Amino acid sequence: MRLNAEILMMIGGVCAFLLTVWQVRSRDLREKYAVSWILVSLGLLACGLFPQMLKSLAEATHLSYPAAVLFLALGAIYLFGFSVSLSLTRQYRRTVRLMQEMAIQECRLRQLERQLTFSPQGKEQS
Repeated sequence: MRLNAEILMMIGGVCAFLLTVWQVRSRDLREKYAVSWILVSLGLLACGLFPQMLKSLAEATHLSYPAAVLFLALGAIYLFGFSVSLSLTRQYRRTVRLMQEMAIQECRLRQLERQLTFSPQGKEQS
């Protein structure tokens, strides 16, 4: 048996699918991201099982077969990189907002502690 692009894509798709399921089960990967990775693995598997689909796409876009595979791979990498960047940006903004709210709460707590520590006449309570 000769290893070609189709077999490599099938192996990659199956491995990616199994790795994604294993990471979700071990709670290392959130379900939100797992759906995307499962779609990528199914896409890889489909390209391996139905190489004519990818060849037709290459012909329709006037690309060679290897260039079409590279184009799809780079497109997928770009989309995932972009989605991860969006997710990290949202998480950063939530973290900043929570830190600001926590600082405000700590300030209010200190003010209340000072008010409870000193009586209205300015003397310490015992």
